[in-house]
Amino acid sequence: MPEEFTFTANTGWYGYRVLDRRERATCYGVTWYHADCRAWVAEYPGDRPGSGIRIPGFASREWAARFLYRYRKPEPSGRP
Repeated sequence: MPEEFTFTANTGWYGYRVLDRRERATCYGVTWYHADCRAWVAEYPGDRPGSGIRIPGFASREWAARFLYRYRKPEPSGRP
């Protein structure tokens, strides 16, 4: 089954935004290469780039993007 995401350059910050192919306004997060640990990082969207939840250790940007696509960050319910 083909994945439903595509990559686009993340302007103003390094890495690639993972966007839905059908609805380009939907962003699953950002993937980027971490030079220190020599692995790709998946990062859920935050308030600004670099402020989201980082998950390091992927072998490629495709695997990092698949993780973001399949395990979307849950939205807060707003309930106490």
